[in-house]
Amino acid sequence: MVSTNNSDIDVVKNFLHTPESIETSELVTALGIMNISLDGSNFEQKMQNILSVIPLTSIFTLLGSVNKAVTSVTCKILDKLLRPMNYKDINSSGLEEYLIIGLQFDSPEVRILSLHQIEKSLESEEAIQDLIKSPLFPKALECLGYDDIPTSTKVSDFFIKLANTSDSGLQALFNSESVAILKRLSEGNETIKFRVFDLIARISTSSSEAFQLCISTGALDSITSELNSDDLLVRLNAVETFSKIIQSKSGYYFLERSGIIKSLVDYLTQDDDKDIVLVLVKSASLKFFGKLSEIEEVDFSEVENKYKILTQLDAHLLSDNLELKTTTISVIGMIGHNPLGLKLLYNCTSPNILSHFMDLYHSSTGEVKLICMQTISCLIGTSDSSTDEIDNITEQIYQQIGGYPTPLKTLMINAKVTIEEVRIANFAIMQEIASHPWGKIEMSRSKEFIDYVLNRTTESTHKGKEWKYSIVQNLHSNSGTLIAPNVLERLRKYLSEGPFYVRTTTIVALESG
Repeated sequence: MVSTNNSDIDVVKNFLHTPESIETSELVTALGIMNISLDGSNFEQKMQNILSVIPLTSIFTLLGSVNKAVTSVTCKILDKLLRPMNYKDINSSGLEEYLIIGLQFDSPEVRILSLHQIEKSLESEEAIQDLIKSPLFPKALECLGYDDIPTSTKVSDFFIKLANTSDSGLQALFNSESVAILKRLSEGNETIKFRVFDLIARISTSSSEAFQLCISTGALDSITSELNSDDLLVRLNAVETFSKIIQSKSGYYFLERSGIIKSLVDYLTQDDDKDIVLVLVKSASLKFFGKLSEIEEVDFSEVENKYKILTQLDAHLLSDNLELKTTTISVIGMIGHNPLGLKLLYNCTSPNILSHFMDLYHSSTGEVKLICMQTISCLIGTSDSSTDEIDNITEQIYQQIGGYPTPLKTLMINAKVTIEEVRIANFAIMQEIASHPWGKIEMSRSKEFIDYVLNRTTESTHKGKEWKYSIVQNLHSNSGTLIAPNVLERLRKYLSEGPFYVRTTTIVALESG
């Protein structure tokens, strides 16, 4: 066990008095021994040994060293020495100014040290009141503007806890000074803007009072104004930021209660698809709702019931604008790639969006056709082991692909074309078909398909071989009694050989004579 002796403490003391008398390497060594000695038993005695020689405030000054090793080990020592102290102790010890300086340091490690001490204020309402009145409060809020994730995450987590712990803490977060800081930070880069919006969203949805404070103080204005900006880039960035905010249920409720969801829907109802600005904002809004459908915490059926998103998607399937058409097709795939979304699409009969989508698939060519195939693979790739309903829906979608004598034949033909993107799109559909019980039966009973998928000469590209191998993997997996034993053995042999197996031929040379 390492123990601090007076010589190590004296090295640090002497450096503080006359820095030029001690080599940096010697200082780092002495500090390292002090740090290690504070671990283990007899902590209080070891702490007193240090503080009886070197005041705590003097140790803080070592954080300003140009040597990163000195700064880092000093942070560790201070963290341990401050551990027994509550916020009131820290405040009464004259350390507030050091914490303020620490929040403004270039070193994330120093900022985290200061924030860790500020976090102790959550222990009591009295401590919270002291913090609110302190210059530490606005300085801590400004730490949202730092680039490093550890600092910004700790700041966000602290203020969310503060708002949920104390009414006075919540009020302080929405006073004029705090709102001005948040507004100024939101005018920075997109990363910082998102942090600010996310913090406001998470706090404002914690209670009705919090949301009303958010509205009455104008904290919401900086968010909603982005969507109504005359600057196209600002509007597009706003929608992208909203897409990040909805990663939680509270984020969705915030956007709904603030009227942003309705504003995005209103954009979709506007008819002028020749207005390039409107087209880009509508496209971003469509993607937003696609991402919203993927959030597990949000019941997308409630969103659909209130805002009729599928009706808007159906209308944009017929758009003459290629950007809107292809975005809509992709969003249908995003919505239908989970059981709830697929059932919503399937049960939507007015309009019959799935039928209209499949009609578009059959009538389209080129890029639109390709994106339709990618969406079909998303739809068929949906599964739900708890019910047969999803299996039945995916099989019906497969049958609607059409082709003679079966849709599988169509996919096989398309998988042999020279355009790689088309081949891969068809491979992706086959892979998803092979994951369903009905698909395993359909594929395994087609001798032509089995011969094709196991024939290594039908695909020459590296990527194509990987796709064929993944199809066989899905087909073989959990097949049980669905596949005949002789076919199952052929699949097993193919898998054991790997995706890039090449059969070798032995050539025997005969001596003439």
